[in-house]
Amino acid sequence: MEILIVCGGGASSSFIAQNVQKEGIARGLDITVDAISETELEDYAEGRAAVLAGPHLRYLEENLREITGEYNVPFDFIAESDYATMNGKNILDQALRLAGK
Repeated sequence: MEILIVCGGGASSSFIAQNVQKEGIARGLDITVDAISETELEDYAEGRAAVLAGPHLRYLEENLREITGEYNVPFDFIAESDYATMNGKNILDQALRLAGK
């Protein structure tokens, strides 16, 4: 299962991706979690099980949904509280729900 975490510059999303990856491994999942900036989404969206974006990118919602829609990839925003605390467990749970797993 491949998950993509999107944020503005990629810094905070890298920490979140690491936490989600660790949680997935702890659960015994075959999982890959990558972090990118929003400008790279079109290059990385295809084939992902889910794409989650930082809540601060809501102003780009239409564009992000258009790109993920092109590849039929489920998309949502990470809850502000989970993003702020980099809660890998809750973010993984959200990605799994989004992916229908």
